[in-house]
Amino acid sequence: MMKKNIISILLLALVASFGLSSCEDMLTPDMDRHDEVDEIASDTLYSYWGILKSLQNIAERYVILGECRGDLVNGTAYVSDSIHSILDFGRTGDISDGACRYLKASDFYHVINSCNTYMAQCDTLIKTGTNQSVMLKEYAQVASIRAWVYMQLVLAYGEVPYFEEPMLSTASIDHFWSEVKTTVNADRLAESGVVKKLEEVRNVDTPDYGSYGRTIKIADATQCLFPQNIVLGDIYLLRAKQGDEASYRQAAQYYYDFLNTNVGGTINPQNYYGLQVRSRLNDQMSPTTAGIYWLQMFTSTNPVNYNNEKVTVIPSSVNKLWGTVLRGVNDLFGATTKIAVSTNSEDTVTNVSISLSLNYEHELGPSPLYKNLCTSQNYEAYIGTDTLTTVVEGGGDTRYKLCVQNYINEDQGTDEAVPFVVKQNAPSNLLAFPMFCTSYPIIYRKGTIWLHFAEALNGAGFPGYAFAILKSGLCGNSSWLPTSITQYDSEGSNYFIEDEIAVTYFEENDSTARDTTFYPKTSDLVRHLRQRAFTEGVSINTDDDLLKYMTELSTKTTVHPALPSWKEWPSADEQTLVCYHIPQREMKNAKSAPFLNFQTLYLRGQSLYTYIAGGDTPYQLRESLYPVNTSEPVTMGIHNRGCGMIKYDERFTTFNYIDQINKMLATMNEEALTKEEIYEEANLEKVKKAIATLILDEMALETSFEGNRFFDLLCYSRFCGNNDELAKRIANRSGVEDGALRSYLQNSSNWYFKLPQK
Repeated sequence: MMKKNIISILLLALVASFGLSSCEDMLTPDMDRHDEVDEIASDTLYSYWGILKSLQNIAERYVILGECRGDLVNGTAYVSDSIHSILDFGRTGDISDGACRYLKASDFYHVINSCNTYMAQCDTLIKTGTNQSVMLKEYAQVASIRAWVYMQLVLAYGEVPYFEEPMLSTASIDHFWSEVKTTVNADRLAESGVVKKLEEVRNVDTPDYGSYGRTIKIADATQCLFPQNIVLGDIYLLRAKQGDEASYRQAAQYYYDFLNTNVGGTINPQNYYGLQVRSRLNDQMSPTTAGIYWLQMFTSTNPVNYNNEKVTVIPSSVNKLWGTVLRGVNDLFGATTKIAVSTNSEDTVTNVSISLSLNYEHELGPSPLYKNLCTSQNYEAYIGTDTLTTVVEGGGDTRYKLCVQNYINEDQGTDEAVPFVVKQNAPSNLLAFPMFCTSYPIIYRKGTIWLHFAEALNGAGFPGYAFAILKSGLCGNSSWLPTSITQYDSEGSNYFIEDEIAVTYFEENDSTARDTTFYPKTSDLVRHLRQRAFTEGVSINTDDDLLKYMTELSTKTTVHPALPSWKEWPSADEQTLVCYHIPQREMKNAKSAPFLNFQTLYLRGQSLYTYIAGGDTPYQLRESLYPVNTSEPVTMGIHNRGCGMIKYDERFTTFNYIDQINKMLATMNEEALTKEEIYEEANLEKVKKAIATLILDEMALETSFEGNRFFDLLCYSRFCGNNDELAKRIANRSGVEDGALRSYLQNSSNWYFKLPQK
């Protein structure tokens, strides 16, 4: 009986593979734009779009299965039995294959068999008039999609049947199941043939077919691509575990190789952070209307490029006549989808409109654990009636206030606010109900990729660099990130200016990285001198004032006789741009880590140095950005997106390396470390675990409800080498620990759904 079950799954995939060329109009672009495509390859091209179309069948379960097995969502009083069973990992319900529409392994194997068939039949030797392979770009994308789908199978089912050859008959299915007996899991997927094939084509460019959609643009074609390096990075990150530094380094290299492309780049702060203001009436902090731009990036249909956030989406149609309308995630989170279609006398569709309405009896909502994490964050604003700035702690993370909206069911005559997740359907303002989004689920975006890069860097032994991604961002060609050099002073962090006058900026007992020396540009020093003078009450109004202050300061410091001259500094390719907290040990190790070379074309930029200056009253905030030169792109830390304009200087922010490490150590019941102890190599593993925990929290703050959470928890537990790290977080998502669930999840075999067995 079980053999028949697995064969039926593969038969469904077999049937689907023969219909590849019957692609829906939803994924059919204007072919007139692509006159170089040989007519011989047209069937193969439509087969490629057919594979993209088949991804819609697993799009919403990417979100639902990824989030319901996490700690950020919770079932409401109206949760159905099937969704409750997923939330409960089948402990008290049915999660067998076919138990609900989100538990159908055949949909995954449908895509895989389609990819196998395509790759077996696609002729990449056909050339255009310019001697370019007609189908190689599509071939590389199919290889990437196939590897990504296998990874989703592993995440859902743990260990899964594996095959690379197309199954075009029932005989081939029987042969596969009775004789091949090959499976893959998190440990072995990276060694499989599908991953090796993906590595072969990982540097092939991606195709571009304009945009998809008829009367309404549903997505840009560049958004529907799976960059090979990101998929490889995730597969190696999934394989990595405690002590496996090689896999973390490999994952870091793949992420770096994507980020250092014309569609990668640094975290661009334009429109992608949320500001808050304090109310004069109730002293509460709330998002500004400008903050809505962080949320609206989820609905963007702009092409993928250096400045935009989205990288990969699986789009929804706007009309079931043209394709699949994805409404499952909306329904579960409480947004009922209504579609209105207008037709003429010839039954031709002339107009389509989609609207969402509130459903107070929805099944899923934000978990108390997630809310507590968000509200416990410090929002750092700098306010006052003069130029003196003050850190305002508290206020919570803006991102929670943007992606969870409270609504009151006035029809029931109650004043109780009901939280709704609106992240996937960004409202046009802070009060309006969200609009339907066609470019969701989001599979990959810049924030997610940089966080995974940080996770890989930390596992590879670079916690300081990983923290920099959260706090200030990493970039090259900066006018203000300090530069390391082989010669350094072990007694303090010292600044030097170009005329070889040494100026000690940090006092010896206030250094955050005592074994590090930095050599910034003059413009960098000027900014810091102005800030120091300001904190000392010295007025700097002119360049002469600054020169006088700098001269007086230099007489109080030690001039280092061994200071190399400007011309003797290391060349650009020998320098590594870092942050104040990074110790010399990491800088030295970075020289042999090609994934930490930020002197590269697409990772150049400036750090975003910003603060809120005083307005006319203590409650009026005004934004000021440094540097003002926009000829180069700027970068910012992920944490800035929701928690204010964090000071770059470690002394003037609560989000600094030392405090955050000790904050995380406290959550693990570990004793706090001094600055000196944090930089001792003997404590590196403790520091790495603290930073890994901080990254996991930042993933919750930045990427909640997007489908990543089970992957993130799984990778974190493998990094720690402890199943309980996943179990305790999920068991506590309701705010009260479910001891039975925690005990159940300490067995990793209970994390996955059950496939039919032979």
